[in-house]
Amino acid sequence: MQLNTLWCYQGRDNAFRFMGITLASFGILPLVSLVFPQSVLILCVTLLSSVVMGLSTARRLIDAAKPLYWVLMPLLPHLLFGLSCYWFWPLGVITGIGLLGVACSTFISFFPAKDNQAKYVEGYFGAKTQPQAILGRARKRHEPQVFGQYVNDTAKSASKEFKMTVENLEPQIKVSTFDDLEAHKTDIHKESLQREPIVEASDKTSEPFFGKSWQASHRFDVDHDALDAGSVTELVKSWLNRAKEHHVPLLWAAKITGVLLISGLIVWGLVSLTSGENDTNENVEVTESHVEQQVERISAKLPDGFWIVMQNDIFILRWLGDTGSAQNIWRLDTAKGDKACSELVFNDGSEYRPITVDLLSDEATEARFSPLDNKSIINHIAMRGSFKLCGYDFSLKGSQATLMQHQVFADYLPTN
Repeated sequence: MQLNTLWCYQGRDNAFRFMGITLASFGILPLVSLVFPQSVLILCVTLLSSVVMGLSTARRLIDAAKPLYWVLMPLLPHLLFGLSCYWFWPLGVITGIGLLGVACSTFISFFPAKDNQAKYVEGYFGAKTQPQAILGRARKRHEPQVFGQYVNDTAKSASKEFKMTVENLEPQIKVSTFDDLEAHKTDIHKESLQREPIVEASDKTSEPFFGKSWQASHRFDVDHDALDAGSVTELVKSWLNRAKEHHVPLLWAAKITGVLLISGLIVWGLVSLTSGENDTNENVEVTESHVEQQVERISAKLPDGFWIVMQNDIFILRWLGDTGSAQNIWRLDTAKGDKACSELVFNDGSEYRPITVDLLSDEATEARFSPLDNKSIINHIAMRGSFKLCGYDFSLKGSQATLMQHQVFADYLPTN
């Protein structure tokens, strides 16, 4: 293919060249995206291929005498296809957009050419092919030769021979009737005509190839005897002949089926894209919450064997001693559960209600309190001697020194 013809906007492209450029433009983008995923190179190739395909579409529309605004029909899906490859959309979306672009290009390729007499060179006809003198000489027609002579010379000699034969035979042959003479001339004339179709064929090389109908010139010869005997080959030939006879409705049926298929793929791709975004958001939220639990859960073990924990501004008391399966022991919102866990009571009589008390799978019990009570509870742990919760009596001896070692808890304590 001549590369200089790819940038021409005044020439003409036939349907085969146009579809070749279109398929190449759509096919190169997935390859580039696989080799260089989410790279700027994908956008560069998209821009370059869009220019080449847009110019080819314009030349095809000029060849079919159609308005140039039809160029947007395959060009917009191609640009969207390149962006989908760059952003790595779901496979259904990318496939649907690509098939839509190819279908639009196929529709444009079906437009008949306004001039069947145009001599395309590699599918292109325009000013860019005129300087190609070498290509013109390579395609120049040479008359066939018979025994070292040109056909025209052979035909001329045959014509002269015919005349001489007639002139020599007329005075020599004694014909009895006028009918015998006419029959003799007819035989000689038929013999000379057997040589003259070569001359006529050479004079009609400029006639268009599309003089015969496509159905008449491309029908398959079916052996009906073999077809009756069950030949699969002859059956296929008969089907192809029927398809060629009804090619117009079959073509429309193929177009409608393609549109429905592409529409279904686009809808499925959009649904996959939406659900994929939701799944991604959920996964991000779960990951972030897991990270927060790991990062913001700060605990300190007090001398009496229990832990105080701060997680997302929620104060938690944690201790070991109970066994069993994981379960809820007490809930403040329902006031159901073990009543012994309904209050945290310090030795000075101060009481705080936990929001929930749970027995975890690691046989640890955790009591969670409202963030509004964080400062009071931490100060009481630092200043008081003991507290009771869920039937356990915990000593707070040495708790203030432990709290001062952790900045998170020390910030709640008063400074002198």
